[in-house]
Amino acid sequence: MNPVLLEILPQIRAGMCCSQLLAALALQVRGEENEGWLRAARGLCHGVGQSGGPCGLLGGGAMLLAYLSGRDGEEPHPMLEAMCNDYANWFYQKCEPFGGYGCENLSAGLMRQAGAAGAGGRPDMRVCGEFLARCWEKILEILESYEIDMAG
Repeated sequence: MNPVLLEILPQIRAGMCCSQLLAALALQVRGEENEGWLRAARGLCHGVGQSGGPCGLLGGGAMLLAYLSGRDGEEPHPMLEAMCNDYANWFYQKCEPFGGYGCENLSAGLMRQAGAAGAGGRPDMRVCGEFLARCWEKILEILESYEIDMAG
């Protein structure tokens, strides 16, 4: 299992979704707790309420870039749009083989790729979790490339 997934295993078992798990990783990096922020991140889950919207890892990733690149009371980082664009372009490229970046497309594609039988409905974090770990690693890579100290 990916080491990133081992870090958030308790949150996975507690039923957190992909965008919440990313938010939990960001809080962990900062040594912070913020139940309100974790609750708010739930709004991005399952393609925004299984509406066919984008995977929560896309919006959640942009949210993390804004959070981790800024400091309390500061204006957004001057390169935030470029960072989000870098992440989105990478995300779209990774989702291309699955026919789109919607939660359903991505989770179904990841299930097929893993050779797992999908029951439809909500994504399976055992399969989506590996992609979540890759998204987290990409976010860290982007922040590092822009020389951003995430410690807060």
